[in-house]
Amino acid sequence: MPIRAPIGTGRWTARPQRLDEVATVLRFAAEKGREVRPRGAATKASWFAEPSDVDITLSTGDLSAWHYEPGSPVVTVGAGVPLQVAQVRLAAYGLRLALDPRSPGATVGGILATDEAGPISMRFGRPSEQLRGAWGVRAGGTLIALGDPDPASGPVRPESAEHHPDPADRRWLPTGVLVSATLPVQSMPPASRYVSHDVASPLEVGDLMARMEACCSVPTAIELDLPALSESRIGYVGTLTVLVEGSVASATDRAGELADAFGPKTGFHDVAPEGWARYPWRRGADIAVRMDAPADALASVAYAMRDAANAPVAFRASLGAGVGYAAIPANLPAEVIRAVLETCRDVLMGRGGEVTVLAAPAELRRIIGLERLYA
Repeated sequence: MPIRAPIGTGRWTARPQRLDEVATVLRFAAEKGREVRPRGAATKASWFAEPSDVDITLSTGDLSAWHYEPGSPVVTVGAGVPLQVAQVRLAAYGLRLALDPRSPGATVGGILATDEAGPISMRFGRPSEQLRGAWGVRAGGTLIALGDPDPASGPVRPESAEHHPDPADRRWLPTGVLVSATLPVQSMPPASRYVSHDVASPLEVGDLMARMEACCSVPTAIELDLPALSESRIGYVGTLTVLVEGSVASATDRAGELADAFGPKTGFHDVAPEGWARYPWRRGADIAVRMDAPADALASVAYAMRDAANAPVAFRASLGAGVGYAAIPANLPAEVIRAVLETCRDVLMGRGGEVTVLAAPAELRRIIGLERLYA
């Protein structure tokens, strides 16, 4: 397995194609005391270790396994396959993966490694909860078999792998590499309808959620979007959008009922609104914050953070999935940033939630003491 280093940089790159080659790279790294970082489409590259800490970049681009038998309830996908590619292949059978990550271009491996949940995880579960089986390699080169992995993507001697019956067991993953995954497939819904209503306070969010629960069957997703200040919007006004899927008649009727329940000035669309299933931050210009909490807590913390910043901090949340994201401008004074993060932490701690800083400029992490919250 060739492992190449550009002259003069001291940095190495490996591009394995199979499970055994990934194991070779990780054994080499363990023997030489090298730090390894898997890299797919690099959509979340800023979330974790600083580039200066990485000795070997392990590209997953050639981990492109694909195995689907028509009529099967599952598909096996290599970690390096972009989700968009997998969805196009499955669409030929009228199927899809129930994954909608917020990172455009994300690979299947990156989605599973970070458990990157999008809006429809409310109905189908987070990526880690959907996993049926997987092959991976632990740091040091030990092969890992999770759940019920696809034999066609495994080693010549499957008994040589370390087996974990629970596919959601992620204890090995922070220092290992996912190589291929077996996931359930879902039928493509014939129709999708988006029902939207403006909101200006947590009370309005709660009121709309209560109306939805009283009138309609379970939707596919519920998304709260509070954009940063722009010329087209009042700073503190956001939008609650509900996705309804099903047959053309069912989705249209249910969405119509929901629009009636929401009341006047409710939007009804066949396409997703701008920003749907996307992160609210600008890469390199904002501090990226993730919050895991119940829906009512997410709605409350969004407005509390805006009050602490005295500015419309951009915020998006999948209320049904219990996860939200905020973008704190990195050019705010350090004391303001600290106050916003402390407000976020205090509000969520009292409601059974938690906050994680996914990415921030290194100098800010030192100045405002983000170490306890940093991913």
